[in-house]
Amino acid sequence: MSIVTIIFKIVEPMMFRESGEFDPFVRGVQSKASTLPLPTPSTVVGALTTYCIAILNKSIPKSNEWLERYKEVLGDVKIKGLLLSLNGELLIEDRISNGFLDMITLKSICEKKYKKLSKKLTSIEELNKEEEEPKVIISFEESKSIRIGTALEKRSESSVKIAKEGYLYSTEYIDYFSFKKKKVDSVKILSELKGDLANELILSKESPIKFGGESRVALLSFKKDAQIFNKIKSELWDNKDKHSGILALYLSTPALFRGGKRIKEYIKEWTNQVNYNLLEVYGESELLSAGFELEGKRKPIYSSLKPGSIIFIEGKDLNLSDIYWGKGLGEASEIGYGTLLPVPLKV
Repeated sequence: MSIVTIIFKIVEPMMFRESGEFDPFVRGVQSKASTLPLPTPSTVVGALTTYCIAILNKSIPKSNEWLERYKEVLGDVKIKGLLLSLNGELLIEDRISNGFLDMITLKSICEKKYKKLSKKLTSIEELNKEEEEPKVIISFEESKSIRIGTALEKRSESSVKIAKEGYLYSTEYIDYFSFKKKKVDSVKILSELKGDLANELILSKESPIKFGGESRVALLSFKKDAQIFNKIKSELWDNKDKHSGILALYLSTPALFRGGKRIKEYIKEWTNQVNYNLLEVYGESELLSAGFELEGKRKPIYSSLKPGSIIFIEGKDLNLSDIYWGKGLGEASEIGYGTLLPVPLKV
C-alpha cells in the first residue's frame, strides 16, 4: 500500500480545544477555552475529510456514528502520528511532563523509566538514589498566550456588533514560534497515511484549510514518503527490522477507552490479542472528548491514556514495522488514536 505524509504548515498561533464546555451560558459569565499542545487525531482526520469532500469530490457521509463517517470518505486507511516538526526536527509530545521530546531524549526516558519500574522502588530514599531522568526539550507553558474577548449579541439589521454585558471569555493559544529555548522559523504538524487514498491525494500543492478552533488556518499538503516511519527507524531502531528482548511502546497520541473497566485491564486484553508479553505500564489517564461533529454535536467522551505513557513488553524477533503499522491501542486506532512508537531497550 502507498504511504503519504500529511503536512500541516503552521502560520499563526493555534487553538486545539481541550475537553469541557466553553459557552458562557453553560460556564457562567467568565469562561475559558484551553488548548492542547497538539491537535487530536480527530482534528487531523476532520481536516483531511473536509479536503477530500471539497477537493476530491468525495460524497458527504451519511452514517450517524462519528468514526464510520470518516471511514465512508477516507476508505480503508491507517493513520499514524502526530509529531511536531520545528525547523525540520521531529519532536514527540509528552503530555505527562508537559513538553516535547527529541528522539534521543525519548529513548533515554524509556530506558530509565523501565529501570525504575523493574526495580519496584517503594521508598523515597530509593527513588532519590536513581539517576535523574532527562527533561523535556521544550515546555508547553512557555509557548501559550491568552486572549480576552466578550460574547456578542446577534447582529442588528445595520450589522452593528453588540457585546453581551458581563459575558467575558478567555481563549488560550499555542504559539510554536515563541519557544524561548529555540529560534523557530518553520513549524509543521505531521501524520502518516497508509492506504489506497494515498494515490488520490494531490502532492506538493499547499491548500489553506481551517484547522483547530477559533477559525485558525493552516496550509495542508501531502508528500509521498514516510517521514515519521523513516525517522524512528533510523534513530530509534538503528535501521533494524526486528528486536529480541525488552521493547518500550511509547504512546505518541491519546489512547481512547470506553468506560466500564480500568485502563490497565484494557491494556492487558490488547497485549493478549496481539500476543505480546506485558511487563509494566507507566502513564496517566484523563477524560478526553473526540471533538465535535460538523453539525456541532459533541462526539463521545472517553477515558484516555495520555501521550507520554509507556507500555513495556518482552518478546523474541518482534517485528518493529508490524508493531508500528499494526493495531494501535484502544478505540479509533485506524485514524491515529493510540499510535505506539516501538523503542528497543538495551537493559
